[in-house]
Amino acid sequence: MWCVHFRGSMHQLGPHPEGFPAPRQVKGKWNAPAPILQAFHALLATPSTAKPPKVPDPPPVAGLTVPDVFDLFLEWCQKNRSARTYEWSQNHIQNFLDSLTIKRLPVDDLKPFHVQQWVDSKDTWGANHTRGAITAVQRAFTWAEKVGHITKSPIRHVEKPAPKRREQMLTPAEFQTLLSHVKDEPFRDVLEFCWETGARVQEVRLIEGTHFKSDRGRVEIPPDQAKGKKRWRIIYLTDRADEIVRRLAPIHTEGPIFRNVDGNQWDAQNFNCRFFRLHKKLGVKYALTAIRHSFATRMLEAGVDHLTVSALLGHADGAMLAKVYSHVGENTNYLRDELRKASRGDN
Repeated sequence: MWCVHFRGSMHQLGPHPEGFPAPRQVKGKWNAPAPILQAFHALLATPSTAKPPKVPDPPPVAGLTVPDVFDLFLEWCQKNRSARTYEWSQNHIQNFLDSLTIKRLPVDDLKPFHVQQWVDSKDTWGANHTRGAITAVQRAFTWAEKVGHITKSPIRHVEKPAPKRREQMLTPAEFQTLLSHVKDEPFRDVLEFCWETGARVQEVRLIEGTHFKSDRGRVEIPPDQAKGKKRWRIIYLTDRADEIVRRLAPIHTEGPIFRNVDGNQWDAQNFNCRFFRLHKKLGVKYALTAIRHSFATRMLEAGVDHLTVSALLGHADGAMLAKVYSHVGENTNYLRDELRKASRGDN
């Protein structure tokens, strides 16, 4: 009987076939006949059903400090997440680290109250900002637990405030009042561009001169830079928006064209700080997101159909506009007028 040891066990290839020379060794190898060789090659071709040996999980790294975990997470985040996500995480994490009295705090000594004291000290943060900040810090330790750097996240049970939907809207008069309190041209450019086009915050921050198509009167952001990474984002320009982009594009031939007074790229935190300072003058704290929502509502109330408005906002379809319709619904005069026009058969 011909046998072979293969994949950790013994397999029979069959009895020695008749008519072939008797088995013998030649230079330490058996002279297997052709039928036995065929059986051996068939065995080699069979798929393996055996499970590979389990590789034990690496033990947690001893002596890790809180900054160590953040460094490891941000290094991973920079390689595996978008630049915007990395920047967002980095800003919140650095803010949290600045709040710690012990800068090299061991992971085992980190407690939920450290995070709670941090967010409680931020009087200007709303519920949504606080929720995002806690999420950014928690995410680093959740990742460290998942990949095996630590045995358990010490801040997994920190409570986050419930998200609040932003209902803030600006009328044209309110926007002009806001604009009148902004003295520097760079921030005025951002505000006016968002008001005219309904662009997203991250889109304003990344628009480059190469994105501007002057012959088409629009900005074209390629999919790999646009939100969702799937479709071109087309921002259509009004005369005022076109004027702003035409002025800035030749000045900043490389990188983003919208920059702050120091000539640096705008940061989301920069916008928040500017609106916070304006809050003291206006008594109301606005945000660029509110200006985008105001754009959508203005378009709808002007009679632009919801699919067109969705396209102007960069939505894939009209589903997202359900949020904007609630704002339109708050304008009872508008709804009443629309009803009366419909009942009269007005176009």
